Amino acid sequence: MDENEKKLSDYIDALNAEQEPEKHYGPADTPELEKTLAAARLVRTLKEPALPDPNFPKRLSQGVADHIQNRQKPLIKNNAINSKQAHRRSHRRWILPSIAALVACLCLFIIFDVLNNNVVYAMEKAVAKLDSYHGVLEVHVNNAAGDKWMVRRLELWSEGEKYAVKQDDGTMTINNGERKWQVRPESKEVAILPLLPDPTGTSFDLRDEAKQAKQYPHKAVGTEMVAGRKSTNLEITPPGGLPYYLWIDQETNLPIQLQTPMQNALQTTYTFVSFEPNVKIKAGSFAYRPPKGYKVIEENPGQLVATIEEAVSISKFMPLLPKEAPQRILAFQDRIVLDYGETTIVETAATGSFNPAPESAQGTAAEGPLEVMNERLRWRQNGLEIQVKGPKRVELAQQIASDLTLPDTETNLADQAQIKVPVDLGIVKANQQQVDRGSSPWQLDPLQVALTFVNLQVSPEGIIGEPEIQAESFKLTINNGVDSVVDVTDGPTEKVYLKRLVRQDETGIWTVVGYDPR
Repeated sequence: MDENEKKLSDYIDALNAEQEPEKHYGPADTPELEKTLAAARLVRTLKEPALPDPNFPKRLSQGVADHIQNRQKPLIKNNAINSKQAHRRSHRRWILPSIAALVACLCLFIIFDVLNNNVVYAMEKAVAKLDSYHGVLEVHVNNAAGDKWMVRRLELWSEGEKYAVKQDDGTMTINNGERKWQVRPESKEVAILPLLPDPTGTSFDLRDEAKQAKQYPHKAVGTEMVAGRKSTNLEITPPGGLPYYLWIDQETNLPIQLQTPMQNALQTTYTFVSFEPNVKIKAGSFAYRPPKGYKVIEENPGQLVATIEEAVSISKFMPLLPKEAPQRILAFQDRIVLDYGETTIVETAATGSFNPAPESAQGTAAEGPLEVMNERLRWRQNGLEIQVKGPKRVELAQQIASDLTLPDTETNLADQAQIKVPVDLGIVKANQQQVDRGSSPWQLDPLQVALTFVNLQVSPEGIIGEPEIQAESFKLTINNGVDSVVDVTDGPTEKVYLKRLVRQDETGIWTVVGYDPR
């Protein structure tokens, strides 16, 4: 082993021992060796850091303070150091503490970022392992004036796809995977409800909240006691929207409380005042047993069937089937549901015209339009309207419509506009928050935004009564969920180019960014 190889080996050993190699072994003799040592340092940074204990930030800050204080001690002892050395070291005395403080700040920033992500990661894992639970959920509402009152109190039992929800008045809604019904003590009725795979029947769904916390920007803003449990408070900010808060139980890593933004002077808080994860639920809790003396009312109930033939005999139509067999088949008088666990396919006989939701993106399927919205695909094929929802939606939909094509989001359509429209992002964000509060929902529809823009070109003083350029003149030709193009057959404008600037999903508003004059 030559001298350079020995230096490299010693250098790596020092790195692995968490030492400062430069301090012990000095600078590299050649540029080539320096590059090799730099590469070793870079590789060392790839090691996954261990999470610090809760007292680490405090100890780190104290260590930095001690380091600075020690560096500031007098450097001249017994007149043994000449003035030049003292001058150089005085500069070093000022520089080194500054560097140490900067490094400490960077360390703290990285540590807090890791801790924020670790909270959400732990929640995601805990929710994935949640097989069953029993809890009591309280729903409170407060207004802008500070008044607060409890709206309702729910008791929930959940086990896999089965759940039961009991309200304050004794009304019980139960879904056992084969049948869904509601027991109504006041009217002495049992209502048989449509059977569809659905969440727990509340606005606080643990899986949805864990997913959104991971998807949206978030940060830990504190630790609080919620219903007697020490919890981490996460501030979650949807792009362009108002922040809301989710509290995570530090013992179970599960969501325990949700607080919505203040919208229309009202804010709602959902709190699990008691929560038992992965509990054994009493056998028979989800059994269908109408109480004696209750009247059974059927509201288009579905039936669990074993074969497609049985489903056809109930629904009176033949569904289109993917190559992959479903786990369950549910048949109704007017539809068939193919259940693939987290993904479902719902097919009905097509009636009337097919109109994609204005807030959706659009692709193509079966040589026709495809509605793409959140985790749902919808289109028409062979006289049927087909909706696929869930994580396997694209895979299963392509087994039915082989030509299915999702929207192209790579091309920036706004670049094609002949005239660019200047945009004030501050106004756009204010408009987004206005729509979040339930006002001006027309801004979610690119056709309505284009209609307003073009008519204001014709009537800059404002639109009074019916617009001069009627809605029939506007046609949405492209919508990939981020960019859209509207063709106009009348008036001074031929094309309008729009973009979701703040939030690129169905809750995001459209803004005109350009147009082509006629």
